Amino acid sequence: MTTPDVIVVGAGIIGCAVARELARRDRTVLVVERDSPGRRATWAAAGMLSPLGEAGGGGPFLELADESLNRYARFAEELQAESGIDVEYRTDGKLHVAFADDDTELHALAVDPLAARFDASLMGAAEARHLEPALADDIRTALLVKRDHRVNNRLLAQALLGSAVSAGVRFRTANPVAGLLSRDGYVTGVRLTSGEQINAPDVVLAAGAWSAQLAGLPRPLPVRPVKGQMFAVDSRADVPGQVRLRHVIAASDCYIIPRDDGRILVGATVEDAGFRRGPTPRGIGILMAAAARVVPALADLPLVETWAGFRPATPDNLPIIGADPSLRGLTYATGHYRNGILLAPVTAWVVAELITHGRTQLDVTPFQVTRFQHTQ
Repeated sequence: MTTPDVIVVGAGIIGCAVARELARRDRTVLVVERDSPGRRATWAAAGMLSPLGEAGGGGPFLELADESLNRYARFAEELQAESGIDVEYRTDGKLHVAFADDDTELHALAVDPLAARFDASLMGAAEARHLEPALADDIRTALLVKRDHRVNNRLLAQALLGSAVSAGVRFRTANPVAGLLSRDGYVTGVRLTSGEQINAPDVVLAAGAWSAQLAGLPRPLPVRPVKGQMFAVDSRADVPGQVRLRHVIAASDCYIIPRDDGRILVGATVEDAGFRRGPTPRGIGILMAAAARVVPALADLPLVETWAGFRPATPDNLPIIGADPSLRGLTYATGHYRNGILLAPVTAWVVAELITHGRTQLDVTPFQVTRFQHTQ
């Protein structure tokens, strides 16, 4: 194998997006993945693209997320052209619903100074049920956020993989990276658990919830797994009791997402449970009860899938993006928590800019790894 220009550790949504962008800039890229590309947190995600809901109140994260949302239409179009896969980028909006007229969380979003930027409008129960007739009778108020989009994350993972391969990216799968290799303050490559060493002058750490497990990191990396469980029901046209939804529906205890194939997804739990795999009766049961309260007809639809994944969380729930100041050639693209799907386009662009030009016009100082130094 010829020595690559860049090794990307991790083939989730972030790793594949970074690898694709670097390959488009004529870098030779090798992605090393412990499992199969896109089959961990990316596969388990929901695909919501929700800057306002995730970063209400503004600040650097809102600007980063908004910039990524601005890039999504072109990102989706390019991926379809390059892979032949429609990633189901949809712009119907999200409907936040509440069972009380004075719901604190919903009204906080409604009065957020940024609400107008995302075309958010408060409405009563009758108007909400006009938009979504399947809503429960005791819904009292709702907030429609029109500039809140969604994508089919599993199709996105497949499209990104196909696009990256077409661009020349190579993949090594079922080969966990054990640690980084370095010399005199410069990264020199990676060592696999098999003992094999692969050299490269640049390494991008995009291993999600597993990022902190690598040996040879120049500093402790405060990334931990936060488990999320989800389930899906079948609501195709030939299924008795079919439910048709147009918008993503969000309540205090769950969110409900329609898919083009007739499935409806419900998520998600938030559990500090380490790497304890798989859905549980308790977690899925809580989600089922919450979803049935919002859309009662969901309770009678066939259950077709349950699953769980691990979000890569940091102490402040913000991503770690940027170059390490003490180990030249190491660039971080991890810790995206609930927003890896949303932030993939902008993270790929930022990391590629840093590696190819050493700088970026977008200020990512708030997301540098050094912000955690005082907590170590």
